[in-house]
Amino acid sequence: MPATLTPLSKVWQHPFVDVFRNCGLKQWPQGNFTKEGNAKLAMDRSIGHQVITLAGAVPAANYLQLPQDRTEGLGLTGGFLYLQILVQPADTYSIHVDVKTTDRNTTRVSISNLFNPETLKCTQRNVQISYSSTDGKWTVLALDLAALLAPVTTAAFEETKTIQFCANMAVRGAFTADNSYTRQNLPKDLVLSHGLAPAHLNWVWMPREPAVQLAPLRELSSNIKPALSSQKSSIKLAKSSVNNLLASRKKSLEDAAEQVSTQHEQSEPWLQLQHINGYTGEFIRVMTWLPNSQELVFAAGNVIVIMHSSSGAQRHLLGCANNVCALACSGQVIVSAEAGKLGLIRLWDAASGQCQALLHGHAGGINCLDFSPDGRFLVAVGLNSHSKQLVILWNVTGLVDGQKAQVLAKYISDYNIKAIKFSPYEEGRLMTCGKDSVRMFRLKMGHLRGMSVHVTPAPGEMSKGSWLDTNVFTDIAFETGCGLLQLEERHVFVTSISGAVYQIKYGTRTLERVYQLHSAAINCMLVSEGLCVTGSDDKLLRVWPLDFSDFLLEAEHEAGVTALGLAPDGLTIAIGTENGVIGCLDVPTHQYRTLLRSHTDTINAVAVDTHRGEYCTVSSDGTIRGWDIASHTQLFELAAPREIIQCCAYHPDRHELACGFDQGQVRVFDIAETALLQEHKQHRQGVLQVLYLPSGKLLFSLGVDGNLCVYEVAHTYLPIKYLSTTTHHHPGFIATAPDSSLLATVSRSDASPMASILLFHGSTLEAVRRIESTAPGFTSLLFSQDGSRLLATTADRRLLTYAVGNGQLMQERGDLHKVGVDTIALHPSQALVATGGADRLIKLWPCHSQAPSPTATGQSFIGHSDIVTGLAWANDHTLISTCAGDAILVWHLKPAALLTPDTDPNLAPVNPHSHVELAPPNPAGRLADAPTANMTEAFDSYHRGEPGLLQQSLDASASGLEGLTEGFHTADTGSSAAAQPSMPTEALSVTTLVADSSQQSTGRTAEAVLLESQHQLVVGTVLPAEAGEPKLGGPAAAEPHLQVQRVIGFNGNSQGTCAWQAESGMLLYAANQCLIVEQLATREQRCLVQHTTSISCLAVTPDGSLIASASPPLPESSSGPSVTTAQICLWDVATAACLHVMHHHSCGVQALIFSHDGMWLLSAGKDPEQNVVIWDVETGAALTSGTTSQPVIALAWRPQTPLPAFVTLSKSEVLAWELESSHLAQRCLRLPPPLLEAPLTALGPHLDGTLFLGDANGNIWRLQIALNSSLVTCLKCCNLGSDGPVTCLQAHQGCLLASNAEGQLVRFAQQPNSSIWLEDKRVCVTGRVTSLDAAGTANQAVVGTSMGTIWYVDMDGGSEVPVVTSHTRAVTCLALPTARLTTPLMATTCQDGVLRIGHMPAQPADWHQACAVMEFQSQQVCTAAAIVSRGGSPCCATGYEGGCLRLFDLATASLAWTAQCHSSATVLLAVELSPSGKKLLTVARDGSIALCSLQDGGLLGQWEDHMQPEQQVDAAVFAPGNKDLLALARAQTLTVLTCPWQQKPCTAVSCYTCPQEQVLDWKQKGCNATAVLGPEGTDCLLYSSPFLVGKLVEYNYQRSTTTRVLSMQHHPTALSISSGGIMIAFADAAGSVGLMHYKTGQAVMLKGHHIECQVLGFAQDDQSLVLCSGQTMVVCSTSKRSDQLALTQAD
Repeated sequence: MPATLTPLSKVWQHPFVDVFRNCGLKQWPQGNFTKEGNAKLAMDRSIGHQVITLAGAVPAANYLQLPQDRTEGLGLTGGFLYLQILVQPADTYSIHVDVKTTDRNTTRVSISNLFNPETLKCTQRNVQISYSSTDGKWTVLALDLAALLAPVTTAAFEETKTIQFCANMAVRGAFTADNSYTRQNLPKDLVLSHGLAPAHLNWVWMPREPAVQLAPLRELSSNIKPALSSQKSSIKLAKSSVNNLLASRKKSLEDAAEQVSTQHEQSEPWLQLQHINGYTGEFIRVMTWLPNSQELVFAAGNVIVIMHSSSGAQRHLLGCANNVCALACSGQVIVSAEAGKLGLIRLWDAASGQCQALLHGHAGGINCLDFSPDGRFLVAVGLNSHSKQLVILWNVTGLVDGQKAQVLAKYISDYNIKAIKFSPYEEGRLMTCGKDSVRMFRLKMGHLRGMSVHVTPAPGEMSKGSWLDTNVFTDIAFETGCGLLQLEERHVFVTSISGAVYQIKYGTRTLERVYQLHSAAINCMLVSEGLCVTGSDDKLLRVWPLDFSDFLLEAEHEAGVTALGLAPDGLTIAIGTENGVIGCLDVPTHQYRTLLRSHTDTINAVAVDTHRGEYCTVSSDGTIRGWDIASHTQLFELAAPREIIQCCAYHPDRHELACGFDQGQVRVFDIAETALLQEHKQHRQGVLQVLYLPSGKLLFSLGVDGNLCVYEVAHTYLPIKYLSTTTHHHPGFIATAPDSSLLATVSRSDASPMASILLFHGSTLEAVRRIESTAPGFTSLLFSQDGSRLLATTADRRLLTYAVGNGQLMQERGDLHKVGVDTIALHPSQALVATGGADRLIKLWPCHSQAPSPTATGQSFIGHSDIVTGLAWANDHTLISTCAGDAILVWHLKPAALLTPDTDPNLAPVNPHSHVELAPPNPAGRLADAPTANMTEAFDSYHRGEPGLLQQSLDASASGLEGLTEGFHTADTGSSAAAQPSMPTEALSVTTLVADSSQQSTGRTAEAVLLESQHQLVVGTVLPAEAGEPKLGGPAAAEPHLQVQRVIGFNGNSQGTCAWQAESGMLLYAANQCLIVEQLATREQRCLVQHTTSISCLAVTPDGSLIASASPPLPESSSGPSVTTAQICLWDVATAACLHVMHHHSCGVQALIFSHDGMWLLSAGKDPEQNVVIWDVETGAALTSGTTSQPVIALAWRPQTPLPAFVTLSKSEVLAWELESSHLAQRCLRLPPPLLEAPLTALGPHLDGTLFLGDANGNIWRLQIALNSSLVTCLKCCNLGSDGPVTCLQAHQGCLLASNAEGQLVRFAQQPNSSIWLEDKRVCVTGRVTSLDAAGTANQAVVGTSMGTIWYVDMDGGSEVPVVTSHTRAVTCLALPTARLTTPLMATTCQDGVLRIGHMPAQPADWHQACAVMEFQSQQVCTAAAIVSRGGSPCCATGYEGGCLRLFDLATASLAWTAQCHSSATVLLAVELSPSGKKLLTVARDGSIALCSLQDGGLLGQWEDHMQPEQQVDAAVFAPGNKDLLALARAQTLTVLTCPWQQKPCTAVSCYTCPQEQVLDWKQKGCNATAVLGPEGTDCLLYSSPFLVGKLVEYNYQRSTTTRVLSMQHHPTALSISSGGIMIAFADAAGSVGLMHYKTGQAVMLKGHHIECQVLGFAQDDQSLVLCSGQTMVVCSTSKRSDQLALTQAD
């Protein structure tokens, strides 16, 4: 069987993926690939690796295809593809790469020497690139896939689907990566061959090499060495005029050192690195003895370890950013070189552990270092900027006195160099060796002059068995001995990859003998008096006499020997091997000791067994290793060759270990017996996590496929349950409560942009609660020790703490790490939380502290060479961490870290005894215990058309609805839904929040007061009100009438949020929390609002008189009362009144559907709920409910049945239900095996009772249900002809309408008197189809897609017209037209990089004519926009992340110019047109200001005087009219500047600073500062900051004083002032929106608005207010309100 390819997500593909390994090509000829023709596996001796060779002149008959099944796809998300190939100039070849884009289309990228070399041919779905090899060398083709797709599509790159190599080539490997690599910074796994010289390798970028972006310097640890603060003064450079890249790096290092020094002075570090189990054995000669000591020096990733050979105690040298690739020692000085592009060399003092100097002269690729025998000189070999090998010689004697290292000589070598050594015989002499080269050098007058040594032996000089096919020399050793006095008598030994040693006479530079000592390459060699030691890739260490007659001693290892070290006493040899093992061999006694073992590949997980004092790590190298916590020695090792172990967990009591593998297996091992107990494969793809219930009764395994499997430990780990929690595109995580009462997991579907946390019963696994979040995804979950809190790290680098009892968010910490948070561990005392991230840092965060201090922000610790993959507390003082490298780090926690007993003020109070109230499980379909006679009577009344009697019989029992909880804990909803008042016709109403002074009291509610008449100011002076000016907080204005003019938006990510009544032309759809009823003929809208969250689904009765809409629950928060269950609202279309608000489902509603007569409403709970509820439409009460074994996907009522009957569809089951007289009966239909080959995805009922089912493979099945039986008749009737699933189905008379995830809408017609269905029409729209509603004959349909668009589709004509368009993600910027622009246009930007230009009607009454005119797509997020005019032509100036400014000509719909006016590391925040209309002023988030020409984008000036690195600019405000003023709002300061329109300096006019004693509340951490300029003539600004909680400050910038402070309930998130300066519109963090009269301070709020508004603005001479909430725009009329406030002011 071919290996199953695991569709990996972005998280597991970082930083690169070996495609050949992932497809199992090492198992040739078996694996997940297809080979055709002359394709075979062979050894290429030039690179020393196995390759795939393809021959034959016909590409279609001789190829290698990855994967085996083209429809399955590779699913590789890396944007760069690296192909290692060898092609000959005279042979034809071709390579095809199929790439999928975000618009669900596939584009083929083809590379061949058959194409025209002069052009890059691009068609709609094909990119053809010509490449011909001219020299027949090995080549790395580096493909920038996003850049290759740019000419043919505006959609972004999503994934690589297939790769095909065709004819006449050799292929070494293929890799996808997130990063742009070069020869210098290429990871070791991507290197084609370590023995291949750079000159023998071609590197070709297609279409061009991307711009190099230097990653920021990683944070330095605040702890590891307190003396690190002195490094700043001791860092020396080899050259004062180094390039800008190094200068920037050095400045970052010094700044980090200062930060570390400051932090150290304020607090002691909490962690100290104690031990590392790791050795970088893949690098040659990275281990040596420290002279005159018993300590070994070796590299472990980016850490240099000094380890005592007897005691095992370690010291560590920290600070290297990349892996250490070369080492050398002289006395107490250690020199190290870093792999990577910068090629940094560091000199360390071994005694103090300090870095004495930092040398730079290479562009990377350093492979060898050496000290002169007297320690005065240092030599290094690396690459220069042209990839030529560069030798640099330094004089380092002055470093002791604080002087700079002096460069004595530089030499560019045309000969390959693998090793370089100083001659111990003569001063200033060196010797090198490499490919076909052994050379001697001498330093003379600042130059290195070299001479080659002839190394081709005569036939008599070669010993038996030597061979010289490839002369690549690897190491040099000089003969030592007391009797060697003359140079002519001394010898030099040079090793080679052939296993031979060349003996060269030093004085005459002639070859004497060649000895064949090993059968593979000799990597290292040592020579002492009378003995020679060699280490080889044949895994042998041999000790020889100097005549090499026969070896004296031999030791075989598990892997090749890559490093040797001779102890100062000359009796002990240290050996380092390629598999990360370090051992010591005592030569006299022949005793061998293993000092250290380590993994050889990525360590994926760590688990601790505290009962036995051990911990376990699992790795991609196929091993499971156990370690002793006290001694750090390896206890056991279990091997699974060619497999990847991804996770592990210890049994709480038994000495058993469960492990999850990348192919879906879960294996349980008995550690004591080192035996396999059980093996199960319940997952089709890899296992992400295994976890035992703390009671030890159950084992859970979570797979990449999103499924959770449960095993019963007592019954030989028998699988007992299988749950679906998420999809493979969004990997989940699980956690268990310490008392085994709860299981938490993550849920995230493709239809929702946010993830949620699901809580299950620990024993019954019934759903308890869904905790909604604002996180795009979670990376780890963890319960606290007492089980009262749930800690979760998010994909956007936050740490969220939830109260388990009610799901309330208690604490939030943002920006935990710079890149991403991958793992978390809570200290047993619950006082500290440790997090590990992709920035290679461990951070400790305090959970309790008496007052804010520098330590409240946590401490950072370096030492990892790659992403931190695992953290675990072994005990109270030991933390174990692992990384994507091969090292295990053991940290010691100092006692001072736990001396924080008081409660953190940022942490909400938690009751340690709080718990989740668990309701007992309820049997499926159980009704209230009402008398059977009454139930029978009720059903008789149902048949008579009197459903009310059925409800009366249910209400007679007090426990009628108590049994409907289905195991979910729900909060008390107070009065019944039927008793709630109906919603008025105008659903969006206004309530006045400013109460009369006579009504204010100490017990006023939160909505009683918005502003206070008197306020004690902390900063500034309160000016008395001028004569005639109204007092702040005066009588409130009477409640005006607010009219919603238009809602623009559509919830396309949810299934079933659009419906259409073809007869009346009524279109129903959801836009955020609004339900829109629109007449397509007139485009008139009615907006119905009752929901508190975004609507997830809706349904309409067949006659169109009633609408049902559902939304998920609103989590509890401090902003007001919460709704702990989902809302289902029932609406009367004629009156727009909300008849009932119904509550039952605790996690949300997946689907709604009315019965055919409109008397019943059926609802299905959202995953993880597994229940359905029947509602009485007349009373709004729940009749009964039933439980399913899987979450329900779709519902359908069955027509023409004697009793109410319906069917539910899940992934692998179809249930038939009937509401009988005493219970809800359920039958599971017996589906044939072919129907279950793929998950079921869609359901379409026919009026004759036939069911049509769609599956994930695009198949459509016809199902006939037998009466009162589980038997069905099944027939496959058609296929959509695509790889994607069927998303929607509708069956009509004689025809069938189906859609898929690629936006295809297909109509099938049934042939007369036949069961054959043939495709009739096919129409394509953009995005995944999530809603479908068609007319009776299916000739017309309305389709909703995930792109936020509703289409009207004419199936007969094959045309489609967009009816409703919206952004796919949250709107980030709104630009409204100014008075200078004659054409009324507006612009909106979105987080997906889309800039949309829309037509804005001239009159408020014409908003129904608003439509999108054009759209521009960018890879970068557009963050600022302004509508301007250039030469009378309308344009849009836009700013982007990366500091880029672009001007789009809207008349021609083209890009006019692009300008890089700010640093690429910042974000452009605001754009403003000059009063003259000829210049553009831009402000970036870092505080930089730039002035550009509107005509051509030329940079006229740039000002960085007001940049504050510690504070980013949140908002930039320009003064209206001709005032040359600019205000920059930051979190703590508001600065007013002069605008440099005349290219003069920006002068500070005034500055306001928030009170210093204010403490940033954790609820405000995610909030930004906002500001708006007051009306012209007031010289004031309104400013809000997260440091001014609930306050809006009016600041006079001319007087530099505060005039008044307005109190608000919540922090304002957006502000806008009308052009006349009368009104101020504001939105707050609670989702409320309101208007305020500027002078009086009176405010009114928009009732019913619960979703946070990002931006807002006035339009049409202040007659309209445009609000942007999420992806929806709401336009409200303000004309009546303006008149009302004007009358109030006059009074």
